[in-house]
Amino acid sequence: VVAIIGVLASIAVPQYQNYTARAQASEGLSVTAGLRADIAEQYSLRGGMPTRAQLGGDDTFGSDGISGRYVSSVNYSNPDIQVTFGDASSLDDFVMLITPLGGEDSGSEDPSNGWVCSWSGDNAQDNWLPAGCRAE
Repeated sequence: VVAIIGVLASIAVPQYQNYTARAQASEGLSVTAGLRADIAEQYSLRGGMPTRAQLGGDDTFGSDGISGRYVSSVNYSNPDIQVTFGDASSLDDFVMLITPLGGEDSGSEDPSNGWVCSWSGDNAQDNWLPAGCRAE
């Protein structure tokens, strides 16, 4: 019985940790929904990716004042949105990059085509990314 419980726990615990990380990473999409809509609107009006100043912020790299339960800060650095997770999260100090679809591959960002997520750094797992923005 103890061996069976040990085997089940060795399978269940990593799966639960992945589920928790993915759920916390999805908050990054939620808290940036407004910013992504603003970027797409400015893109359609100007025909190119906006600067921070055109979105109402200054051009220095820094927090846009967006945070959440697990997200400690959000930064926009054309064309990427950088989501940093805080110490309340299992993704502590990981940075998720949200990039307009086509930005990395073709060199021409277009937020009306959607967004793709990736991790900045080497230790994060791709299966932690929310399903709605994984690179295919």
